[in-house]
Amino acid sequence: MNDADARGKCAACKYQNKRCDENCPLAPFFPSNKVDEFNKVIRLYSVDTLINMFNFATVNEKKAKMAETLILEAKIRYENPVLEIEETQKELDLVQKTNAFYKELSERSSLNKKNEEISTSSTQSLQEYMSDLTLEEATSITEHDET
Repeated sequence: MNDADARGKCAACKYQNKRCDENCPLAPFFPSNKVDEFNKVIRLYSVDTLINMFNFATVNEKKAKMAETLILEAKIRYENPVLEIEETQKELDLVQKTNAFYKELSERSSLNKKNEEISTSSTQSLQEYMSDLTLEEATSITEHDET
């Protein structure tokens, strides 16, 4: 029986439903008795992000402090969801502004198309009118415009 079997699955491996081996980077900081803390932390960060953060810290003492900090932050956010509401509100505001921008852009595009259609149809009508005129009528119109 190896050390990983003796201690049981760590909270991260339980979450991922996989076997916890002795090289598990999260096992020292999220043992099997810290499942609740891990579940709160995982709401903020993915497992891959946590592993990358722990790999970035080189000293085990820093890793332990990082784990404590992550657990504390997750606990605070869990107990005070107003922080999440504020973040979500900011994100919602950004999405609404983006939608308004694209709506205005679409409306301008539609307006430009309508103006082009009107201009094109007016030009076509004028050309049709001019083609129906006799040479004498067209000349008189031209002479009238010049005066």
